[in-house]
Amino acid sequence: MEQKRVTVDTMLLMEQYKELLRTVKTLPLLVTGNSMAPFLVDRRDTVYLSGIRRPLRRGDIVLYQRRSGAYILHRICRREGDTFTMVGDAQTQLERGICREQIFAVVTAAERKGRWQEPGCFWWNFFANVWIHMVPIRPVLLRAYRFARKIFGRKP
Repeated sequence: MEQKRVTVDTMLLMEQYKELLRTVKTLPLLVTGNSMAPFLVDRRDTVYLSGIRRPLRRGDIVLYQRRSGAYILHRICRREGDTFTMVGDAQTQLERGICREQIFAVVTAAERKGRWQEPGCFWWNFFANVWIHMVPIRPVLLRAYRFARKIFGRKP
């Protein structure tokens, strides 16, 4: 069966997600944007969100709303008292000062390259525990990764 994709207003969708996350276990969300690459890729991967039912910790991928109103899916880099510092996996700029009240969902699983990923699997743990410490050298690593993909190509 062919899947049908529908484009909807992000603000309206996120308000509905906030409400639904209070009562349902998980909700899928297609990844849009490149800030979480190489772990999550724009319009290829899907994350599964749940309401926050445990303390948040470094390495968690969360969905939050900036004060500007934009909805962002990034990883927690550190906690500083009552605020969090966030960073996308493709970024080197940290976003400080995100309050707990701005965070409304945590990613509990992902469908990445058509494969199920969740905490405990190799790639999940690599990005949550190793990649998070490499923020200053990410530009070099990402250039090397892109170069290697160009030379060796993608797997079919």
